[in-house]
Amino acid sequence: MFITAGIALGLLLGYALQRGGYCMNTAFRSFVYEKDRSLVRAWVLVLVINIVGVQALTEFGVLHPQVAPFFWPAMILGGFVFGLGMVLAGGCASGTYYRCGRGMVGSMGAMIGFVIGTAVVDGGALLGLQQALRGPTLDVRGQEATLFNLLGINSVGLRWAVIGVFAATAIVWMLRAPKQRFLIGWSWQRTGVTVGVLALAAWLLSAMAGRDFGLSFTQPTVAITRFLIAGDASGISVASYMVIGVPVGALLAAKAAGEAVLRIPDARTLLRQFGGGAAMGTGASIAGGCNIGHSITGVSTLGIGAIVATLFIMLGSWVMTWLIVRMESRSAQSKEAYA
Repeated sequence: MFITAGIALGLLLGYALQRGGYCMNTAFRSFVYEKDRSLVRAWVLVLVINIVGVQALTEFGVLHPQVAPFFWPAMILGGFVFGLGMVLAGGCASGTYYRCGRGMVGSMGAMIGFVIGTAVVDGGALLGLQQALRGPTLDVRGQEATLFNLLGINSVGLRWAVIGVFAATAIVWMLRAPKQRFLIGWSWQRTGVTVGVLALAAWLLSAMAGRDFGLSFTQPTVAITRFLIAGDASGISVASYMVIGVPVGALLAAKAAGEAVLRIPDARTLLRQFGGGAAMGTGASIAGGCNIGHSITGVSTLGIGAIVATLFIMLGSWVMTWLIVRMESRSAQSKEAYA
């Protein structure tokens, strides 16, 4: 049952990611470098749905969310490295998965790099570094490092007041959004609602399977890799079947829209994307999550660690984008000088 349900949810998610062009590399980069922030709005809409939904389901005892420990050195460094890598890879972890399904060979190279990066850290040569960086851990007066515990909010009413302020502010900001530019597939509203509902459904499905976490890509990637290489099925969970379904769902969406075309980049671009994928895998395994595990699932628990990791993923993406823009500008100036 859970295998079928996990794959089905993954198919739907891959379909939605492809039709909405939902990539958090583009979303985070657009904070600073682009005028069209449609994907940022889609991400915020996903967060509104999941923060409200997860907190409500927790209040009713349906969910018992696992909050990631705040091992701050790992989340700062790992998040930053992940952010650097996803720019070089041309997509975040989920973006890489679904773009593999639509036939982008560069993303396939990034996926191979991502798998290698996670393997090197989780049980490989960099395991010691991961353990060292995860050693220093912060809590809040002996409690989990969550926003509510940090603010000392214990009453249900105050918790929902904070959530209400966040949701209302986000909704007002989204309602004031200008018309979306460059609309090819779904609108950001449809994308945000669909991905948000599917992410919340992943929480429910995971809870039914005895897993107190929602969508993630890093841990399932590690688990699948261990199973394929060593036959170790101990880490295989419903989340593993979800990620298996994502590229297949993206392929179906691309075929339906006439976009399923094999795209082969030049050797230099392919090598860059492979290296970016390796950096993403390394960073995600150090930080304990990627753009999905931290920036959607983790943030929906209001975990401070996930929020910090997300901020440093953003910072890494901005720094790498700035470096690329600067290098391209210098290259263009050099060509003009010798023209």
